Amino acid sequence: MSVHLTINGIPKTVHGDLHENLQKVLKREGYRTVRSSDDGDGFAGSDTVLVDGTPAFASLMVLGQAAGREITTAESLMKGRRLSVIQQALVDSGVVQSGYNIPAAALVLEELFSRTQSPTREEAADALSGIFIRDAGYVQFFHAVELAAQRLKDPSYVTETAPEFRDDLRHVGKVREKVDARKLAAGMKAYVEDFVDPDACFMRMLRSPHAHAYIASIDVSQAEAMPGVLAVITHENCPDVYYGQAGQGFPEPSPYDRRMFNRKVRHAGDRVAAVVAETDEIALEALKKISVKYDVLKPVMTIEAAKAPDAPIIHNSVV
Repeated sequence: MSVHLTINGIPKTVHGDLHENLQKVLKREGYRTVRSSDDGDGFAGSDTVLVDGTPAFASLMVLGQAAGREITTAESLMKGRRLSVIQQALVDSGVVQSGYNIPAAALVLEELFSRTQSPTREEAADALSGIFIRDAGYVQFFHAVELAAQRLKDPSYVTETAPEFRDDLRHVGKVREKVDARKLAAGMKAYVEDFVDPDACFMRMLRSPHAHAYIASIDVSQAEAMPGVLAVITHENCPDVYYGQAGQGFPEPSPYDRRMFNRKVRHAGDRVAAVVAETDEIALEALKKISVKYDVLKPVMTIEAAKAPDAPIIHNSVV
């Protein structure tokens, strides 16, 4: 079906099912900044767009809801090769780390500045309340808002973003722009998903509902029998390669007690099985056909509980 809407000021006709997820539609149409980082649950905010000027999560909308409306994505912020004032302020404030949610943050701050030229910290916090930033914290965002407000009044405004140390060093202890900050802030191609072929397969993960348990048994036969399912991976057939989950540099002091999939799950949401299929819909349906029985163990939820003499040992198994 054809749906007429406006995207970043340009009238568009989009073809698709009216019930199709809007985030997926926008990605298919080439708008990379509308990313999915929470499996469509709507808490991370990387799928944020403006709908008729109001922030909304694209993954919680369907194509039919966008008919006749004006959709604005973070692609609208950059003019030519020049970052917007707000995007540049985010870069200069050092807030761009992984950058996955930064374009969405820039978009909601752009909307904030359209309402007020001098946002308060409370207004900035409210605007950013739909964006989950795990890797940088929020103090730098407030600094970026202050910096952008000053530059919008005076483009030549300069301020110290952080102190510098050691005159004998060129980079360590110096304020330097992250080498890929501009690319990440603008939402340019930077992640694996940006280079995936159109006919690539889809993978969905089955995750543990328990914080601490052993997988007593797992039956994937029904999932494997589904047309379009290419592989189902569990602790029973994954590569027998161990690694440390902390992911720090070598030498890694934490235990090498993880495989791609383990018989023991150590937190709610831990990996139990993966389905690789020809379409996302088939992969999701196959997850429902996997039968798992758990031997549930006592979890450890606090540091105090972990220090108790009778505390259960979490990292006592590598299988």
